[in-house]
Amino acid sequence: MNSISILDDRYPVKTVFTDNSDGQSHEGWHRVECRNAAFEEYLRVPLSHVFYAYEEHTGNVLVVTSENVEDLEAMDKDRIPEQIGEYDALATDVPHTMLCICTADCLPLFLYDPRQNVAAIAHCGWRGICNGIVSNTARSMVEHFGTNPRDVVAAFGPSICKGCYEVGGELKDAFARRFLPQEVQRLFTSLPSGKFLLDSRNAVALELLREGVRQDKIHDVGICTFESDDYPSFRGEGTYVKAERQMISGIVLT
Repeated sequence: MNSISILDDRYPVKTVFTDNSDGQSHEGWHRVECRNAAFEEYLRVPLSHVFYAYEEHTGNVLVVTSENVEDLEAMDKDRIPEQIGEYDALATDVPHTMLCICTADCLPLFLYDPRQNVAAIAHCGWRGICNGIVSNTARSMVEHFGTNPRDVVAAFGPSICKGCYEVGGELKDAFARRFLPQEVQRLFTSLPSGKFLLDSRNAVALELLREGVRQDKIHDVGICTFESDDYPSFRGEGTYVKAERQMISGIVLT
């Protein structure tokens, strides 16, 4: 397991993102309760609640508060998405409540507001970015917890890099509906084949800057899941990566 040091070393928050060895070194890793116990041991934080996003590449954010956390926990244990709704990001101000997403090339976005003590995490695939998941997550912190975007510290976990993310022209058209023409030119690099390389990390950064997050508070661990053998990659494996093998990213207020 690994952490985002820019957050863990400076603030009352703990983060984690897994690698391929975690599924091999922890017995019963495919079971949620086993993973949660391993996280608690690694983070050295008692976890009162653990929530996993129901990811459908939407722009939806689940906001967890002291008023709804118990009800959400009861529904989450039954794993019934239609009761809670499909969402690709979570935000909370409740200590010891861990927020988790699963990825295998998509970008895990960690957000923390040290002034209001609010944490959030978002699953940022290209569809989610185009559906507003980045801006919606940042705005949920503002609307529900009084966050000033200039206070937010953002970190990018491992994801496919701009040199490896080859896409078709239909993605460029999709991004053109959300980003300015000059921004689209920065995000897409043409290839001789007629395809493009997509810089999804820069797309997430542009969305954060648009919401008022400061450039000097956006950090990247710099790990490409496609290039590294240590992390699951949908593109690298050429097939669907089962949920129990995907990289899990989590954040919790201590």
